[in-house]
Amino acid sequence: MKTRHPIALIALAGVLAAPAVHADDASCKPVSDAAVKLANTPYHEVATVDGKPFEKIYTTKTLSLRSGNKWRTMPMTPQEVLDAKRETGSSYSNCKILRTEMVNGQSATVYAAQLLSSETSFPRADNQIWIGADGRTLKTVSDAQVAGRTVHAESNLTYDNVQAPSGTK
Repeated sequence: MKTRHPIALIALAGVLAAPAVHADDASCKPVSDAAVKLANTPYHEVATVDGKPFEKIYTTKTLSLRSGNKWRTMPMTPQEVLDAKRETGSSYSNCKILRTEMVNGQSATVYAAQLLSSETSFPRADNQIWIGADGRTLKTVSDAQVAGRTVHAESNLTYDNVQAPSGTK
């Protein structure tokens, strides 16, 4: 995974709803379960990272990333997503329920969670994760320390009619 899909590892690691694969706090089970569900479900993610637009489409067969006007698509299976996370040594801790809110017409429980990743350039991220009643991640807000500065990311995820961008396989 490291040599074949380095950009995928960057996109999947840490700030955007990453599945943790090490032992998490018991309070983090709903967050970890939602992250694993995300690895096994097609989704479309629209995000900003430090105010810059970023988009991701995951079909469970491919991962497409767009920054600016250009898409980059690569093969990516649920197992490869989970393997990539295993390589980062990620785990959630200090999870707690903050409140319940509506996201795109769906009721969601908002969790606060720290994501610790020993093998990435951002070893700790403070997250808020909106999880719908069906256990799927609907929204995330993350602040990660990278090279002495905070990187802020916000994303919204949808699950209907997910397809790879046109012109990609």
